Amino acid sequence: MRIANLKALNCAGILANRSASDASLNLRKYNLVYGFNGSGKSTLSRILAALELGSGAAKLPEGATFQIAFENGQIATSGEEFDAFSKHVVVFNNDYIDRNLRWAEGLVSPVFFIGSKQADASRELEKREAERGEWLKKKDQLGELHRTKEKSFGTFKRERAKLIASSLHLANRRYEAPALMQDFQTWRDESLKSLSADELKAAQETCRAETPMPELSPLTVNVERVGSAYNFVRSLCEQSISMIALEELQRHPDMLMWLKQGLEYHVANDLDECLFCGNRLTSDRRSTLDAALDEKVDKFIGQLTQSKARLAQLITDLEATRDALHRRAEFVGELQERASTSRTEYEEALALLISMLRSLERTLDQKIASPAQASETSALESEKAVKTASEKLIMAVASYNRVVERHNAIRAEFAQHKSAAEVSVRKHFIADAIEEIRGHVTEVADAQKDYEEAVTKIAELDVDIAAFQTQIREHGPAANVINALIEAYLGHGELKIHPIDEGYELLRHSRPIEGTPSEGEKTAIAISYFLSSIESDGKNLKDMIVVVDDPVSSLDTKALNYACALIRSRLATASQVIILTHNLQCMNEFKKAWKNRARPRDGKDPTATFLYLDVKKEGPDGERQSHFMEMSRLLREYDSEYHFLFKHVIDFALSEADYHDHSYMMPNVMRRVLDVFLAFKCPGSSGLPGQLDQLCSDHKDLDRDRLTGLERLAQVESHSDNLDDLLSFSSMTIEETKGAASLLLEMIETVDPNHLRSVKRLCRD
Repeated sequence: MRIANLKALNCAGILANRSASDASLNLRKYNLVYGFNGSGKSTLSRILAALELGSGAAKLPEGATFQIAFENGQIATSGEEFDAFSKHVVVFNNDYIDRNLRWAEGLVSPVFFIGSKQADASRELEKREAERGEWLKKKDQLGELHRTKEKSFGTFKRERAKLIASSLHLANRRYEAPALMQDFQTWRDESLKSLSADELKAAQETCRAETPMPELSPLTVNVERVGSAYNFVRSLCEQSISMIALEELQRHPDMLMWLKQGLEYHVANDLDECLFCGNRLTSDRRSTLDAALDEKVDKFIGQLTQSKARLAQLITDLEATRDALHRRAEFVGELQERASTSRTEYEEALALLISMLRSLERTLDQKIASPAQASETSALESEKAVKTASEKLIMAVASYNRVVERHNAIRAEFAQHKSAAEVSVRKHFIADAIEEIRGHVTEVADAQKDYEEAVTKIAELDVDIAAFQTQIREHGPAANVINALIEAYLGHGELKIHPIDEGYELLRHSRPIEGTPSEGEKTAIAISYFLSSIESDGKNLKDMIVVVDDPVSSLDTKALNYACALIRSRLATASQVIILTHNLQCMNEFKKAWKNRARPRDGKDPTATFLYLDVKKEGPDGERQSHFMEMSRLLREYDSEYHFLFKHVIDFALSEADYHDHSYMMPNVMRRVLDVFLAFKCPGSSGLPGQLDQLCSDHKDLDRDRLTGLERLAQVESHSDNLDDLLSFSSMTIEETKGAASLLLEMIETVDPNHLRSVKRLCRD
């Protein structure tokens, strides 16, 4: 079983989409894929790892889909089950290292764990131990929080109970925090309402009282016949003395009383002459006056005078009822507001009725002054209005007397009433504080619950920690096999792993190393474990597809050669080997070993494939995409990248379009070409300015001022010291880059035209 092609690919990060119409990758038994860092090798390794782990465990980019075609015609499609392939594919990459190699940090002599089971157990153990530490801190915090909440609640209960006790005036009895909570539990589900300020004050006054208030007398007011009496007096005022026939009196009715009194005086004193005009008072004149001023006038005037006295007495009696009204303070506290309201209503109704009676009294006074003339009564109230006012006064009396009656009833049951007042005060303060009490109760309960959960969680973590410690001891691989591979990988036996109870420790010259191992040492252990475990669980190497992504990280040149040789020899009988690397030396090691397999000279079919991941930027605003290409001859045939990069410079300088698909990386490429060229032409460490000065000194045709463009390139791309930097973006503009490319080629042609011609020829071949 071998992989033949990546038939389809979508949404796989920097890797360009592929379809069945794209040229096949033509993967064979031995495969070398070279690409700069960031060109998509890790993503490619994860796609292949999906065959081993399943799509969900391979850390693929979100939404990525793929189809992998095998030589036997089988197709592996993302999202489907890979059981048929999982036992035939193993992938070494950074994810594999993360899964299978765990280093305990913060130790002088580091402890580490090898193998996915042991590494997973160590990860879980580390998580549980860290989690336990956090829960221990949390438990202490929650315990302190619980104590703080209880203390705050206790203070609140004491202060609230003290306030209630002061309102209850309990004398020798006590009301404390337990009583407060008992009341809360009793009434917590009732719909309690707070008392108004006046209601609370009244209830507090009742609680304070040692003896009942005095009994009060009801108010007695009789106004039932006021309306009819009012109407009678009004009718008197509206009458005139029509029986008087005396022409002068009819013309001058206001003179009636004056004339009547004058006649009575003259008769009483036996006067024959009028004292006013001096004329003789004849018998005929006297008879005429007697006829006009007979006893009916006396009777009518008597009615007016009697009505005046009765009306005045009625007003006096009504006004006197104000003095019979009890003061607000004479009522029990909770009735004082009602008593005050009832008294006000009575006084308003009384004032209205008295106002009507006084208006009638003034009209009656006018009538008495002029009895012969009918009084003007249109301004007086109607009998109906007076009756309505009387009824209003009667209702006010009834309302007031009900308050009095209630007062006397409360007085008669003083003990029960005082007890009810105490309950109303307690309910008031519970209602006023019930939400705050509920909040305290909830906070204390929640804090206690959280504390108990922390205690329980710590106990559960202790059980988990013990279980994972057991797993770590049980799942460690054999150290001697891995040590043999480490020695072969590094080319020396200085470094070994040694099993201990907690995992493994790393020894150098048979002594535990101090500090964290180097990246190269970590890689050595990881790749050695990988190679030793390929045939675990009954698997056979000749049936395996082995994918290795960058197996020589941070190794020196000598160790790199050993490592590549070990990998080639250990995987020689594998069904298929796929090496992914960004390291030029690593690529060269595998390239030299497999070169004749990729291009056999005897006409046989090739058994090796060399691919290059070419990163391009499609258009000025496009995204960078990585495309699979057959490895350039300039990379395949030469150990240095110089020729390959030089070709990019030439192609860029000769391009006439405004945009070049590799323009984003050209400043770095040119800087690398410039460094290599100057390193041979101007050896030494004088730096770029000094090297350019030397060239201008040796070659008078060079314009030093123009070469400042190359200094600008050096300054902007000063970080460019390896191929990995070719994926970064430069701050140089396209125009600057174009100019620098032309200037670089022009400078090389001036300094070494034969060199430029030779390189151009190689790039064309």
